[in-house]
Amino acid sequence: MGHPYDWNQIADAPHGAPHAHFGDPRRELEAARSGAVICPLSHFELLRFSGVDAQSFLQGQLTCDVLQVTPTAARYGGYCTPKGRLIADFLLMRTPQAYLMHLPADSWAMLAERLRKFVLRTKVEIGRETTLRAIGIAGPEAVALLRQSVGEPPRLALESVQYASATLLRLPGAAFLAIAPQPDMAGLWDLLARQATPAGMDCWNWLQIHAGIPWISAATREQFVPQMVALDAIGGVDFQKGCYPGQEIVARTHYLGEVKRALRFGHGEGPATAGDVLLRADGLSVGMVVNAAPAPDGGTDLLAVVQTDTDGEQPRLRSADGPAVRISQPSGARAES
Repeated sequence: MGHPYDWNQIADAPHGAPHAHFGDPRRELEAARSGAVICPLSHFELLRFSGVDAQSFLQGQLTCDVLQVTPTAARYGGYCTPKGRLIADFLLMRTPQAYLMHLPADSWAMLAERLRKFVLRTKVEIGRETTLRAIGIAGPEAVALLRQSVGEPPRLALESVQYASATLLRLPGAAFLAIAPQPDMAGLWDLLARQATPAGMDCWNWLQIHAGIPWISAATREQFVPQMVALDAIGGVDFQKGCYPGQEIVARTHYLGEVKRALRFGHGEGPATAGDVLLRADGLSVGMVVNAAPAPDGGTDLLAVVQTDTDGEQPRLRSADGPAVRISQPSGARAES
């Protein structure tokens, strides 16, 4: 089942050139639905925050409650402009030495540069994590695979457990992150690949879409307040914590219920990409694609932010006569599920 694609080739691939698939995308998607897949996640990065003031610094910058992030519990979160628009979102984890942000590769450098401007005299160091790597494991057989190869996986979403070979973090849905030192990852990948199907970026993105997890990319930066992409629904916004950039607008949106656009699942007849506009028949914009991935049976599955009064309609991609998109409400993931 699967083949042990050489990890060194994956790790040595040019930065920013992730594997869309490993030669048979349909087989990868089928394995994700009926078996187990392992994904290199080269389209994501880990951003490291260390220093004695890291916790207080991040608490004053992010939408999530950083105090709730521990070595055994992660949190989704976001970083906003002063106007409450998301610049980036992420999964925030903690090791004994540092906080780690798991986020799209096209966001880490921008976010690091922006946050460094606010460090001032605080004792915080911000940089790309180079000693650890993360891979994704997913599918109905993922739990059995990890139990046999690494150890008993965590039972609750966003819970993590550390073993000698890797730290396992459970994601919403039947998916996990395995985080290990770079020198050890080749052995872990080889072990898992003997029993699971190696899968690329498209497969992992499809899994995240069906789990209801939105990822902000360069194409959608500063387009949405957190509630529009349901970041609050997956525990990524804490309305009781103190101030952070954009906090007043995010809180006002929450308490006054002023969100007129919301995250929806969609299926398009043709290809789609993040940032694509959705149009009604009269040519008026009703939404924007957040994430998209090829669907197993053809077309494209996607998450889109759309006007809530258009539920049940079929807008068009990019132009009034473009490919149709069928919109429905996603079940949505919950951090506590």
